[in-house]
Amino acid sequence: MIIAVTAKQASLQSEVDPRFGRAAYFLIANSQTGEVYVHDNSDGIDAANGAGTGASQLLAEYRVEVLYTGHVGPKAAEVLDKAKITYHEHTEGTIEEVLSRIPPEMAPQTTDEPPTETVPALEKGTIRLAIPADSDAGLQAQRSGHFGKCAHYTLIDIKDQQVQQVVPLQNGGHVQGGCSVPVLLLHANHVNKLIVAGIGGRPLQGFRETGIEVYAGSGHTVQETVDLFLSDQLSPISHDQVCGGGPQ
Repeated sequence: MIIAVTAKQASLQSEVDPRFGRAAYFLIANSQTGEVYVHDNSDGIDAANGAGTGASQLLAEYRVEVLYTGHVGPKAAEVLDKAKITYHEHTEGTIEEVLSRIPPEMAPQTTDEPPTETVPALEKGTIRLAIPADSDAGLQAQRSGHFGKCAHYTLIDIKDQQVQQVVPLQNGGHVQGGCSVPVLLLHANHVNKLIVAGIGGRPLQGFRETGIEVYAGSGHTVQETVDLFLSDQLSPISHDQVCGGGPQ
């Protein structure tokens, strides 16, 4: 399900913007993959008129199915209805709180397009390791130094100390202050271990809460980092190793 929430700031911790057409941002989330990305609505804020209908058309282009906001005007409501976008008014709280309150039964039963595939769940006894990467070149990809802003995550399934599968996963995007975005994405794809160059305390806590163990690791390529992991040369990150500059 594709969900849009009007936001005052480009962050999952932002309060919901009660305006629809002139909201500062739209945070658009895919509930199946955990991807979250941001649309800067500067054009809507500056529009002389028709901000609501323009925003409705924009959400239709993003294939949004459900909208959470403060108030929708009658003209905008007409466009949303024609686009078959369900909207909920008088929404309050943070974006993260809104997304957490969405019940599973609200997911549509049918769709014109197949859902975005996620990496299947793990077999028993398998580790799914995620390593931030600069490309989708698998084990040959160069590692990325920023886990939240990387282009891809290379997911490596390991069983009995042997690599079983390697799958590049495109990063859904990272917004300033939105440290929950990579947590949601990797958790949705059944990752249970992550190797990073550095991490802040807040996202580290988020990963731990979802059962993802975070390691500090070196290596120029994904393959080099995997080799270090398999040879037990990497250790889980402790709180005294976290970055002081905020989420990566």
